Amino acid sequence: MLCIDVTNGLSFHCLTAPILTAFAISWPTAYIPRLLRGAVQLAVGELLIAVCIVDCYCQEFFSSPITPQILSNTMLSNGRELSEFLSSFVGLYVLGRWRMAALLLMVVALPFALFILRKPVIGNKVVYIIGVVLLGICLICEIPPTCRYLQLFSQGGDLQTMEGLIFRHYHEEVPTPLHRLAFAWHSIRKSSLVLGDIKRSTFSARIDSCSHLSPHIILVIGESYNKHHSTLYGYQLPTTPLQQKRMDDGELFVFDDVVTPWNITSNVFLDIFSLWEYGMTESIGTMPLFPILFRRAGYEVRFFSNQYLLRGFMKGATNQAGHFFLADGELSDSLFTFRNRKSGKYDLGLVRQVGDYRRNHADRNYTLDIIHLIGQHFDYAMRYPPSEAHFSPKDYADREGDKNAKTMMIEYDNATRYNDLVVDSILSLYENDDAVVLYVADHGEEVYDELPVHGRLFQEPTAAQAKYEFEVPMWIWCSSTYRQHHAEVLQRLSTSVGKPLLTDHLPYVLLYLAGIRCCWSDDTSNILSPAYQPGSRMIGGCVDYDTLMNR
Repeated sequence: MLCIDVTNGLSFHCLTAPILTAFAISWPTAYIPRLLRGAVQLAVGELLIAVCIVDCYCQEFFSSPITPQILSNTMLSNGRELSEFLSSFVGLYVLGRWRMAALLLMVVALPFALFILRKPVIGNKVVYIIGVVLLGICLICEIPPTCRYLQLFSQGGDLQTMEGLIFRHYHEEVPTPLHRLAFAWHSIRKSSLVLGDIKRSTFSARIDSCSHLSPHIILVIGESYNKHHSTLYGYQLPTTPLQQKRMDDGELFVFDDVVTPWNITSNVFLDIFSLWEYGMTESIGTMPLFPILFRRAGYEVRFFSNQYLLRGFMKGATNQAGHFFLADGELSDSLFTFRNRKSGKYDLGLVRQVGDYRRNHADRNYTLDIIHLIGQHFDYAMRYPPSEAHFSPKDYADREGDKNAKTMMIEYDNATRYNDLVVDSILSLYENDDAVVLYVADHGEEVYDELPVHGRLFQEPTAAQAKYEFEVPMWIWCSSTYRQHHAEVLQRLSTSVGKPLLTDHLPYVLLYLAGIRCCWSDDTSNILSPAYQPGSRMIGGCVDYDTLMNR
């Protein structure tokens, strides 16, 4: 009970879960022989209190209960790190937090409590009846949340579905430190196993040939981009004037039916980087990550991110998210020849890093640059300098919504217009090269369009959510030199922009643009191929997008 966060109130569920958990642990000890029973009960009790103390400490001083990240860091810390942590963060001041003081008092009081409880206070029959009734009530109340909690443990190696359940708070359904510890352990173990499989598949990957069809390929991954707030897709305000001009000039090929499988960045990253795609019978760990094939083909692969910095990750195999593979130093070194180590306050700062690196490494014949922006990630007002604010309340006079909603719309559209400047600056870096740029957003965003909310809703998608959170912008830009030398690619682009696509197919597009052939080559998954065959487009791990939208 002392480890329950009551910030948002205390529900009946917060009472029944600890009672049922305590019974489930203590009841078997009653069958231990009398000579050992007391010692075992004391040991189990002190161990559980220790778990509660750690969980409560994390809540009090780190604003978080036990999580996979915290457990992973603890397991991977050496003796010196643990010693330094204890000397720095543990002292008498913890007694100033009443919950910590109460738990520490319980450590001392437990032996006395066990001794006193050996002597019955009231008749055994009364205790039995009260206990049965209380446990019956607790059991009935806890069946639904326990079933949801147990779903986390039934996903096998499907970390993305587990991540989707995490975003729906299934890991919080049974609010006790023991359950949090059990899930953290399970999460670490599963992600470690999948990471091991991915590394083996990636390290052993080989290619058959490479024609280097496109010498310089750039993949730009946007963030939280609602395509219906883009002028390219019919939005009434000029949020993308620079992209619009490039499209009008014939440089930009805009795809109008692209869907992301998840509205969770980490899951999308694993989908985009892996050659695995929905519908495959193999698990995701059996497929390599596509950058390794570019390395095998002689491309220099650079990863610039304004979110995922290697040194910014917590140590360990899991970050409780699908981008855990980017946190592994060994895997990162195999995938990338360079990775930036600092982020920019705004995305133009990251673009300057890309430009500086290119000027210092201008003699590379073949390059794949992966540029990951922070885009329009909430808080929207933090994604653009005040000097780049373009829209004002008068532009939204005809919109529904209160002042706060309209302020959010203004800030989001300003961030979208700033993103237009960012991506145009990226294109300017490659204008004199034989280069092709593929831009795609990780997922969409709610901005008071059909639903009176902003952000994302982590539940089974409705049609409205699918439209604004799972439909994403995507386009391909070709430099002047590229357009002169690659007429066939341009012809394929012009005939493919209307085809349906799920973004987990993107690696196959990139392999085609590089001219890489390998055992995983599949023209039916390449939207630029005449043999392309769009399959089911599952979103949120549970809904067929096309079926949902055609209903």
